[in-house]
Amino acid sequence: MSALVIKSWKANNKPIDGDENYIKIIGRQGGLIAWILSRMGIDPTTTILVGSERIDFSTASLAGTQSRLIPLQNVCSSYYGYHKPWKIALGILLFFLWISVTISESGGGAWSLVTFVIGTIIAIIYYFLNRTLTLGFVENSGVVIGIKFKRSVIENVDINQSEAKNVCKLLQELFEKN
Repeated sequence: MSALVIKSWKANNKPIDGDENYIKIIGRQGGLIAWILSRMGIDPTTTILVGSERIDFSTASLAGTQSRLIPLQNVCSSYYGYHKPWKIALGILLFFLWISVTISESGGGAWSLVTFVIGTIIAIIYYFLNRTLTLGFVENSGVVIGIKFKRSVIENVDINQSEAKNVCKLLQELFEKN
């Protein structure tokens, strides 16, 4: 599954809505076309709702919807992770450095610097837009359900590692109450 961009992220140790949900996370497919579709009301999203009794994990697409309702007593653990794509960003930077050196050796000094600066900008943008956060839980049956999220530039929502950790702690507290 590719990483979804975060459309909405709400979590609190008190209910956040009238349905007694403590966690509500909504993600959508990335890209401008998916954003335009969501503005038109055609909203292919993935939603995690966590209440005091169950987890509602649902996906909606142009083809239809699918929901999975899991009682909290059937969940044994939660997990989160954070991936920083520094190796690929470094690879992009080194590639542009190689091109820059090649241009410099053929007498294009100014173009060499421009190429290196462009490569640096591309590597930095790639790094910051492709950091991913994984959040999930494991059912007693062994089924692992997880979602990967990345920063949403259009909605301007970025979730960090500490917020994911807080959601996992909140999930664990809810599991232990049941």
